[in-house]
Amino acid sequence: METTNSSLPLARPAGDDRTGAPHRHSVSVPEKAVQHRETFAVAALAGLLHRYTGETDLLIGRRAGQGAAETVRLRVSGDTTAADLLAGIAATRAEPSTGETCHAVVSTGDVPGVPGTPVVPGISAGDVPASAAPADGVSASGVSANGGEPGPRAALTVLTRDEGDFELVMSRAEFDADAAAQYALHLGRVLDALAADRSVALRDIPLLTEEESRRILVDWNQTDEPVPDLFFHEVVADIARRTPDVVAVAWPGGRMTFRELDDQANRLAHRLASTGVRPRDRVGVCFPRGAESLIAQLACFKTGAAAILLDPEFPDDRVRFMIEDASAVVVLTTKAHEPKVSGICPVLSLDDADWRDEPATPVGERVEAGDLIHICYTSGSTGVPKAVMVPHGAARNLIYSMRVICGITEKSRGTWLAAPGYGMVEVECFSVLAAGATVHIPEPSVVTSPEWLRDWLVSERITHTLLMKAMAERLWTLHWPAETELVNIRICGERVQSWPSADLPFHVFNLYGSAEATVVATCDITQLGVDLGEEGRAHRLPPIGRPTPNVKAYVLGENLEVLPPGVVGEIFVAGESLSEGYLGRPEATAEKWLANPMDPVRHPVLYRTGDVARYWTDGSIEIVGRTDNQIKVRGNRVHLGEIEAVLADQPGVGQAAVLAKKDGQGDVQLVAYIEPGPGPVPEVRDVRAALRQTLPSFMVPAAYVIGGLPTTTNGKIDRTALPEPPRSRPEVGSPYQEPRDDVERSLQRIWAKTLELEGIGILDNFFELGGDSLRAARLTERIREVFDVDVDIDDLFDDASIERMAHTVAEARRS
Repeated sequence: METTNSSLPLARPAGDDRTGAPHRHSVSVPEKAVQHRETFAVAALAGLLHRYTGETDLLIGRRAGQGAAETVRLRVSGDTTAADLLAGIAATRAEPSTGETCHAVVSTGDVPGVPGTPVVPGISAGDVPASAAPADGVSASGVSANGGEPGPRAALTVLTRDEGDFELVMSRAEFDADAAAQYALHLGRVLDALAADRSVALRDIPLLTEEESRRILVDWNQTDEPVPDLFFHEVVADIARRTPDVVAVAWPGGRMTFRELDDQANRLAHRLASTGVRPRDRVGVCFPRGAESLIAQLACFKTGAAAILLDPEFPDDRVRFMIEDASAVVVLTTKAHEPKVSGICPVLSLDDADWRDEPATPVGERVEAGDLIHICYTSGSTGVPKAVMVPHGAARNLIYSMRVICGITEKSRGTWLAAPGYGMVEVECFSVLAAGATVHIPEPSVVTSPEWLRDWLVSERITHTLLMKAMAERLWTLHWPAETELVNIRICGERVQSWPSADLPFHVFNLYGSAEATVVATCDITQLGVDLGEEGRAHRLPPIGRPTPNVKAYVLGENLEVLPPGVVGEIFVAGESLSEGYLGRPEATAEKWLANPMDPVRHPVLYRTGDVARYWTDGSIEIVGRTDNQIKVRGNRVHLGEIEAVLADQPGVGQAAVLAKKDGQGDVQLVAYIEPGPGPVPEVRDVRAALRQTLPSFMVPAAYVIGGLPTTTNGKIDRTALPEPPRSRPEVGSPYQEPRDDVERSLQRIWAKTLELEGIGILDNFFELGGDSLRAARLTERIREVFDVDVDIDDLFDDASIERMAHTVAEARRS
């Protein structure tokens, strides 16, 4: 009985090289199965394949001794009983092999290609196809031809012979020793269960012993650690008393000590209290990265109020929605952003100096672990953003975790690079401040270029930073000077799919989490890559690692059952990292926050993440995908349904669908598919402009396809049949004009490669063609390389056309 590893848990790619000595395990045959050995062997393997892969339509090849190969088709489900399965195998009419790829092949004799067993004559290579690739990715291995030299051995083989135990033989190239031992144990348990109770359903067969379950649920979640009692604002106040003159925040042209930071926060807290802000109120905070944002947040915490994180780069309508939805009692901002936040509740601009006349005496409102520190908005499937309620207790645990895992001390030098409208400020910034160390904020243009960012990190002697995946992967391919003081980079936002070089002078930590559950797991993928070696890295993707302190992470099945390593399930989280749910959305909260059957006394709430994952045998977790259409775009979690809802609300749009596709650079590109409604066909430029008024830039699709949407037989949009976006120039507001000189022609070629479009005119606007900030940074890098000029991204995109860029390049060359 043979099967390949295409969809088998714990398998790793090995090509056709299965010629080495295999793993070999005996599998005892129960007394009740001896009389019908072949039938039970097929049934046990079919049951294990179903439980491991979820396959319900299994094509099994059968071979009796030296006879010709036959095939039988088995349809199974979790409800299939042992009696049904055994009867189906016995009664199903076998058909001659037609070349259709099999999930497995059973033989009553030895299997060719296994060292120590004879080659079975009379079986041709065509009886069991080796090269055909089935739609589901599962195929049988090849066998030898007429006693000749054996072909590649199967990844997984069960020898049934006429008497004695079955023998499980597995390729060492595709499975390690732990995986082979697990397969043998679980195959034996399925076999025992089928023989012992004909009424048992496949889903009810226990694959794991109590000891194995305990290892997964308890041993792999031994994360309990004591955490200091003080909350973040209390920690900052304590540092301000102990080391008042240490710099807390540094930015181009300015710095602020811990004493100044805490004093300013106290003064603002007094002003908030005098205007009526009370504990458990909610206050909007709308600032770019900077000291003002930290002062505003600390002032909120000191009064016992939660800070609603608002990004001044968001569209006005979105910011106002958040202010109103969160019931803000006041919004803190600067005069420059007053128009964005005005009209819903009182606004206090920190530019006004009179609040600084308030006393700097401490504000001591009592805060409990369950009180809210932040309100963070995330994308919603209904088209409406959802507010995640983050409690002080979760933030306290997160900050402690980051300090311990990353080794952040008072001598560290951290950064604040993440957008201010998200809870990543806790991960990146608060963890540094809580150690009594300095947070450094660069000029905005620094983060547009990997080279500029590297140089800034080196020159500022940064030791700890946090980056989105795309920038981190570009950074670790650069040359780093010997004087680099960087200790580690934390990656967040997206699934990491490549390994950093072992030669880097710093470590790379892969963080996993969400606004709903802060940081859940982390892994030093630099060190793991070294431990695995080149061969090991080739066999697996970087995992998210193990749970952080006081967090419990589980990979569970549909019924919250514990799954063996390698079997795909969904990540569920319990422990101190959880938020309190979605503000004002009890139904949405109930869908995600469940009763915890694993540890109902200590951790009664279990959060379902929607992330599909699997364990490896060492207990680390690897992300596989999503259970829904939620994705990450430039480090931000986006629900495609929200964009589709906004699209469908535009004039002339009947139906809409949005897909996430990888562009030529490997980055996510959103593609909008629009089916016109009655009346005039919508213009792409009008739709794009409308979306920019409503959605953040990372949620605005880059490409648009207008036309009828294909549907499935039940009337739903068939997303698998949606076409690739066109490479031709879309409809824009400018007339087409050809390049007129060599500089414009070179720029046209750079634009075409960056945007993956053809036919671009020199008057076209970069952003109307689908450009975004990530592609703008990439374009800027390329222009610097090609023309050997030092130009700033702001200058290039002052007027985002080829004509204007050519003028900027020419001026830079002259100077």
